[in-house]
Amino acid sequence: MNNISYIMYILRYRDLFLETRNPLYAWRAFENARRMGYDIPDEVLDHITDVAHEIVRVAQDPPQPAQRPVALAKALKLHKAEAGQGSPFTEYSKRLQDRRLALDVVESDYYEPDLLDYAFDNISAKSGLSKSTVRRIFLEQRERWQQTARTMLESGAVTYDPSGKPKITTIGSSEDLKEAVEILKEIERLQAS
Repeated sequence: MNNISYIMYILRYRDLFLETRNPLYAWRAFENARRMGYDIPDEVLDHITDVAHEIVRVAQDPPQPAQRPVALAKALKLHKAEAGQGSPFTEYSKRLQDRRLALDVVESDYYEPDLLDYAFDNISAKSGLSKSTVRRIFLEQRERWQQTARTMLESGAVTYDPSGKPKITTIGSSEDLKEAVEILKEIERLQAS
């Protein structure tokens, strides 16, 4: 098993599921594990087993046709749990938007330690979000990158090129690749400290 892929594409989503209880992350971990031929984390299997039980329960006593979509959403745990609470889809989309915003900071002309405030100003103007919101989102995302880097180092999943630079194999979208670059930078920072 390639520990790097397992950490980045399966355990990361398992951890997001455990942190947020958003079932979309469990499904993402499941999908990635199946497509990549890796073991599915127990917590994800437990969730899928619970969902399967709920679907069977709905099937054994089906609601009226008009109520079936709601009953299935509840069985899949994809509904709003309480009034005023966002849906799992809203939270999932927001996390993706936050990652895009953090990557925009990284790609800005001001992505230097002494110039980050300018980067936050720039992205704030483009996004319509306050500077403090941009800063908070960026720092939260950077902490996730740092945690992934620590996990990779602790598990021995990092390999090195002949010059001693860390390297990782990655797959996915252009944003996944950009994120992998930031994780590599965090690995280098952790090793230098």
